[in-house]
Amino acid sequence: MNPHVARPRGELAVTVETARPVTLPSNAIEVDAGVALPVAFGGLRKVLRACEAAAPDAVRALSLANPSEWNRLFPGAIDGVPDLSDLALTPSERRLHRESEQMFWVLNVAAKAIVETLRASGRPLVLHGAGECDLVSLRAVMRAAEWCRLEGLEGTLLMTGWNVRRPHGAESFEARRLAYLDSLCDRLRAPRAPTPGPVSRRALEAPVDLEGRYLQLTVDAAQAPETRVAAAILAIRSCFFTTNYEGAMLAAERGLAALTEGEAATLPSRVLQAWDRLDTGFTTPAIEIDRASLGDAEELRALFARSMGVVHVYTGAHDAAMEAFGQGLTCRIPPEMVARLHMFRALTLTKRFGQLPNAREEVAAGLAALERSTAPDRALQEGWLRNVCALTWFQERKLDKALVEEKLAMRCVGDLHDASATHLKINLISNASYLQETARQFGDAISTWRRFEKISESWGVNFAKHHRYRLAGLELGAGERDAAVAHFTEAFANADALGDSFHRQVIAAELGRLFLDEKQHATAVDWFARAEEHARAIGDPLKTAESLAGQALAGGRAEWSKALRYAEASTTWPKQTQALTEALARGDAQAIHDALPRARTKLNRPFDPVNLY
Repeated sequence: MNPHVARPRGELAVTVETARPVTLPSNAIEVDAGVALPVAFGGLRKVLRACEAAAPDAVRALSLANPSEWNRLFPGAIDGVPDLSDLALTPSERRLHRESEQMFWVLNVAAKAIVETLRASGRPLVLHGAGECDLVSLRAVMRAAEWCRLEGLEGTLLMTGWNVRRPHGAESFEARRLAYLDSLCDRLRAPRAPTPGPVSRRALEAPVDLEGRYLQLTVDAAQAPETRVAAAILAIRSCFFTTNYEGAMLAAERGLAALTEGEAATLPSRVLQAWDRLDTGFTTPAIEIDRASLGDAEELRALFARSMGVVHVYTGAHDAAMEAFGQGLTCRIPPEMVARLHMFRALTLTKRFGQLPNAREEVAAGLAALERSTAPDRALQEGWLRNVCALTWFQERKLDKALVEEKLAMRCVGDLHDASATHLKINLISNASYLQETARQFGDAISTWRRFEKISESWGVNFAKHHRYRLAGLELGAGERDAAVAHFTEAFANADALGDSFHRQVIAAELGRLFLDEKQHATAVDWFARAEEHARAIGDPLKTAESLAGQALAGGRAEWSKALRYAEASTTWPKQTQALTEALARGDAQAIHDALPRARTKLNRPFDPVNLY
């Protein structure tokens, strides 16, 4: 399928084909990007190796400039560099927060490598087996296409085998994958191709990282059931950090199937032994899956159900998420696990459905289960439940009731000091500050927020970036303008120390708007110019357009054509893009001004340039 689509000059021509065309572009860089298993970066690694061969100087320079990201793609490729976890944030399972700063940086660097290869080589890029490529890798290709549009880079990107399916895939994820492929076509500005098609006989390849090793063990029928169960749980944990939803779902399906094999009475102990052979000892409160998460067969089933529910939430299948968490509750499990599953159901009802009374019923059910608990983590589970209950009251603007629940939650974990309790404490302090902000008690909100400074003097630069930004936003609300500007500037410096152009762009654009509103035009121009610099550094057409429009407004110029061209190149944020594009096309200075970003009190932003919905 390849209908002719007219494209403006300076735009990458992207085509997807269900089969391999008889005629390919001449002198093309051809890559088989397909993989047998949905391992994150599986196809991307092949693409990047081809890029290294086609444009070695450009790709080598990029890898050396971004060594932490490159090491995540190619483990151990560059010695003596910080781990990516020291620089960027992960998702959070307990909060059902899918955004991954780490994956944004990894995929953005990979996208930049593709862009620079197209620029340096001047050759077309042909990705065969694209329909069998893992979705994480395809998100980097999508990102590269938008980046090319920003830079007016002409070229050709052809993806073949779009409707071919790999031999290993999650059955329950199939419909979601097809929707993702359609979404990819839309973001690539390519005609959609029909799916699904035939299943290939592609062979497994040697794994290059732990995720690949765990997934391969999970699908290997020659392995003992206990090995497949343990590997499946470890694969789920790895896929969580790579935002590899299809891989996590495949692991959960195969893990559940393996639980039905072998001798049930001895399987749990054998799973523990297999876990000890395979695990690296990694633990983190971002996703509480470790040796202590294991149990008997019923507890393992509930763990798989919980993991499937989280994936469903992250991919927008909220009804399926509620069903999966409910399946976990049908298992014979300890009250602490019951409480956790009710917590996830309550959080889904609150954040995704807005069904607040129903969410509080789930909280009540979880608290009732905990009345039977004598486990060491009983108080922790109660704390998380009460934290969600506070969120429901906050959503209804019943701030007094929310505050009561927050205090009860803090009482639960006040004397606990493990990583999970600290994770909850951070949330509780933050939430208390948000409650006070909502009540417009800015002084109290600032005092609460500054409690972080008393908890520890060793917070990392990434934490300081977020802390200083929120402090500045609260000070702005309190009318402490000079202190706010100073702390916004500190947050910018923190981002600068991390080489973080994403957040430098956010802060610079908002400071530009602040000074523009104050009619300090020269300073506004300076900040908008910095915002443009970092928007280009991350390849974001919309943010580039906003920054250019801000410079024009602050400089008293009514020249919008360049900003309009960049806005028209954006496919990431349709709603915001449409508002700015229409304002620029009309030359409506006030509408353009209104479309520019304002300072907020939370620095968190969605990493939608690399997300599929």
